[in-house]
Amino acid sequence: MCHDEVNTEYGSYYCVNCNIIFHVNCATRDKDSYSIVENEDEESPDVFVSSITNVLEWNDAGEATVIQHFKHRHHLRLSDKVGEYENKCCDGCVLPISASFYYCLQCDFFLHKVCAELSQVKHVWHHRCQKPLLLTSDEAFDCVKCGCPSTAFAYKCEECGDYTCLRCVITLTPGVQTCLGHKHPLHFYTDYEGQCNACGDDDIEGLFRCKKCNFSLDHKCFSLPITVKNKCDEHLLSLTAHDDNNYSESHYCDICEESRDSKLWFYDCATCGTSAHVNCALGKYPFLKPGSVINLREEVHEHPLTAVKKMYYYPDCSGCGKPCVDLSFECTKSGCNYICHDECP
Repeated sequence: MCHDEVNTEYGSYYCVNCNIIFHVNCATRDKDSYSIVENEDEESPDVFVSSITNVLEWNDAGEATVIQHFKHRHHLRLSDKVGEYENKCCDGCVLPISASFYYCLQCDFFLHKVCAELSQVKHVWHHRCQKPLLLTSDEAFDCVKCGCPSTAFAYKCEECGDYTCLRCVITLTPGVQTCLGHKHPLHFYTDYEGQCNACGDDDIEGLFRCKKCNFSLDHKCFSLPITVKNKCDEHLLSLTAHDDNNYSESHYCDICEESRDSKLWFYDCATCGTSAHVNCALGKYPFLKPGSVINLREEVHEHPLTAVKKMYYYPDCSGCGKPCVDLSFECTKSGCNYICHDECP
């Protein structure tokens, strides 16, 4: 919590399984963040339940090469041929394929190996309900932590209905964190207020801070994807912390064609020299994959919906009646004309 030393000669709270420790005052500071357990035997165990429900083939190294995943109906095969699929993105995190992955033998479905191996149940300290979260997909949601709309995998609380995206669950896991372009480890301080070195925004509450120097990152910048795909360049764009080019004319965005601050983070292509603002490179819906199929509650609509970007004709939204000019969700059933904005389901 405070990232200061704990003198174990005095009282403290610690977790044997996770190797984390808290000062007594830090652990009990916020009454909504803890509950008193009268009997330790009553506490539910933190059991890892793998997303891989069945392994059909193994290789000599002991890796699962053909699997059944609980969120996909077909078998998935392991591959490390990242270059052949660099234009594809993972259905788990909706980021470009950048490491070993599983792909479907029958349809356009991909999962990074780490996304395929996620636990179906997750206990997260930063969720107020103190209930384990369940891994979910096939739903459109706004992350309760970063606010980004997404169709990726998420952890959902069955009690309050909040969704937490994979990036936020990972970045807010207790422990020392490392980040792009900074040599010292960072710690997350929930109460610290200051400026983010990546985007320049000021008066942000809750920052990743370096204890050795005056360096801070807000939660959203800390969890930015290292590489992204944008139609402005044939290659993947890489997140960059420092612009070493002293020529001021190069400090502009190739997408919006406006100037950019060379001291702030940006995305660039080392091959082509393309550079862009972070928000321009990510686009309006960086974690919404066109073609993703979602299911709404039956009382809203009984058929699955597909994420689409309307480009040429603009049908009226079945929810609010206004034209669908951007990302929308369209019914997959032939003859059904249901379509809605991403915020209207």
